[in-house]
Amino acid sequence: MNRPVQRLIVVALALVLLVPVGALGISQLLNPGGQEEQASESAGDPGNPENRPTADPAEQPPRPDLPRPEEPAELTEQSETGAEATLTYLLSSYDYMMSSGDISVWEDKVDPNCQVCVTFLQNAEQLAAQDGYLTGGAFEVHSTSFAGTGEPPATGTVTAQFTQEASILVDDPSLQANALDEVTGQLIATVAWDGERWRVTDMSIAPPEGAASDAGGAAG
Repeated sequence: MNRPVQRLIVVALALVLLVPVGALGISQLLNPGGQEEQASESAGDPGNPENRPTADPAEQPPRPDLPRPEEPAELTEQSETGAEATLTYLLSSYDYMMSSGDISVWEDKVDPNCQVCVTFLQNAEQLAAQDGYLTGGAFEVHSTSFAGTGEPPATGTVTAQFTQEASILVDDPSLQANALDEVTGQLIATVAWDGERWRVTDMSIAPPEGAASDAGGAAG
């Protein structure tokens, strides 16, 4: 069976997904030099650069059959509640998108110029094209807060405290799947009102206390 020669780079918020070009999370994505270095190191065997054991696709964890999350009415409210609901919905629909390949749950809620956001969409599509999927990995949002400008607010920042459950990434059904640990952290998203709804314009993970912050997905 022919498979796409393009290799998958999955960016999964705070968690690190093990994929053929190495272990990449948001901080690595925002460091193009580091990403190129890892890709170069893996160039020897583009079909299976990590030399992972092969697997019987029939013995892989089954692909989840998750329902499409229902969109709350608050998503189209130009308010603090609407901004927070938008980020909460992105997180709550993440496992559905990564298991089904249906990127429509994110498309109209992220800005086309948001580098990190667009990479999420591209990689979800590529994962599906490779017959891959994520099982588990659901997010629980513990709390959200909003700081905005304007009345009603037109731009702002939403901060979400979250936990993402452990998961298994099947990026290639013919190769051994990757087990991913549970992750707890803080996601910071900048948002803007487009006249009809809130859109995320950038996302980053807050560093541990005492560590330097990353640059954000839209940084040049």
